[in-house]
Amino acid sequence: MKQERIQKAQSISKKILSEYIINELQELSIHHGIITITELKISADLSYLDAYVSCLNANDTLTKSLAEHAHQMQHLLWKKVDFLKVPKIRFRYDSSGENSFEIYRTIKNLDIK
Repeated sequence: MKQERIQKAQSISKKILSEYIINELQELSIHHGIITITELKISADLSYLDAYVSCLNANDTLTKSLAEHAHQMQHLLWKKVDFLKVPKIRFRYDSSGENSFEIYRTIKNLDIK
């Protein structure tokens, strides 16, 4: 699949999955806080869609909770996106926001004169 088509499919898929999480998985937001898809990558052969997610209340169970709904999300992608085959959705936790905050806090606490 051409790179441009993959990028377009990633953009559309990210929007669809984000809307699904906001509208259909409100109970997860109560437990985890605001859930964000920070990045989405689709493999060149369309076998896998890796969704990198983060939330306000860091929790190891976020990806497991989302994975329980992956089948419904794949079905939604099948209905709304023109995929030849629907990729298997895998959720990965993105801790880059937490890492950035730690770096900021460390730099702020340095006593450089």
